[in-house]
Amino acid sequence: MRLNQKAASTQTISKLVDFFNHYPDRKPYSFFIQLFLLIFFIISRMIQYIGNTKTMIIMKQPENIKELFSYRLNRLAFLSSTLAESINQDLFGLDKQSWRFIGLLAAFAPMSLKTLAKEANIDKSRASKAVASLSERGLIQRKNSDSDGRSIQLSLSEEGEKLYASAFPIALRRNNEILDVLTPQEKEQFDVIIAKLIFRTKILMDLHPGRKKGGTEAPDRKP
Repeated sequence: MRLNQKAASTQTISKLVDFFNHYPDRKPYSFFIQLFLLIFFIISRMIQYIGNTKTMIIMKQPENIKELFSYRLNRLAFLSSTLAESINQDLFGLDKQSWRFIGLLAAFAPMSLKTLAKEANIDKSRASKAVASLSERGLIQRKNSDSDGRSIQLSLSEEGEKLYASAFPIALRRNNEILDVLTPQEKEQFDVIIAKLIFRTKILMDLHPGRKKGGTEAPDRKP
């Protein structure tokens, strides 16, 4: 907001400089008419800015659960993941959790089961079943950790990497199709807003008493 104000002030000053540079030899009445119009323009922009600021400050408060930010965000996530699951199920036989595991391991392997479950936002028991199913299909391989022989590290097999290479371009296209409704500027703002909200929510989770007593992240559920 401060940057916008500074830019607007700079633009206004530039207009004034241009005005006095272009009209030094005009008749007095012409000069005052032009000056009046310029002042009128500046006042109009100030009124518009004040109106926009009030609109931003006076935000309508949610009146029911469906208007809460968390509900609306969960609804968006549900619709997006449902669309992804229907496509991945038809093309690759992957449900929502399986695709997340394939994608995470493609980018961040090797990973332990505990880390994989945390990153996918599901509980460890469900993660274990999903990993077992993917292992049976030959998409995930297990290997003892080099630093700790008792720890099992997960990664994609050759077949898993081939599947990911086919599935990710489709996911990327679907991602872009959803975001195409936004302008480039809105997309940048959306990324910044999401990052801020994630950071803020993590802080609030750490401050919650239940988290300090060893609470776990809630499993992924439909709204």
